[in-house]
Amino acid sequence: MPPGKHTGEKIPLGQTREHVMREIIRGLYDGQFKPGQRIRESQLTAAYKISRGPAREALNALAAMNILTLIPQRGAVVRTLTIPEAIDTLIVAQSLIGLAARLAAECDKSETALAKLKNASEVLQSCSQQTSEADYAEARDRFYGALTTMAGNAELSRLLPLLRVHLIRVQFASILRADDPDWYHDYQDIADAIAAGNKKQAEGAACAHIGRAIRRLRALL
Repeated sequence: MPPGKHTGEKIPLGQTREHVMREIIRGLYDGQFKPGQRIRESQLTAAYKISRGPAREALNALAAMNILTLIPQRGAVVRTLTIPEAIDTLIVAQSLIGLAARLAAECDKSETALAKLKNASEVLQSCSQQTSEADYAEARDRFYGALTTMAGNAELSRLLPLLRVHLIRVQFASILRADDPDWYHDYQDIADAIAAGNKKQAEGAACAHIGRAIRRLRALL
């Protein structure tokens, strides 16, 4: 929910920073916040009925994730990526997500973990060009969240959020979500390979999916 449209509902104690971070990221996909746009602490305090401390913490955390650039005494600005920067980021993401898929395939998997990954992949398969960016992003985050949790590697869980993937998705959405059914089916291929314990196939499917995005961006150069 973007600033100015907050319902006034009380944010759960201890979740203030995380809640505001989620809402800012969702605002990126909704178009409320755009690359280069300034976000002030005062906007957040008014929208979410919070003090300046949690608002500042949310901006600092998003800056640490390379989504925002902090400007002393002036709040923050949504970062803008060049095409080469986006490609470089995806090349790193390709290796890390491929590794996460490999680790998930070779680990001991609970039925609950497999069900979460399967459900997330099914939601993504049901997406289309008509699915909103915010809803698609939420479904995708659930899938990768289930994947990295299953991989069980704390360092991967720490590194992946730092890769500015949200910015790439927002800036290049029309290119990365071209009308290609395989784009959505890739998630099922990854989930199936993990469920089967085929680590080579899981890693290959994950890398192939990110590879599609890299090729589309390179075509713009």
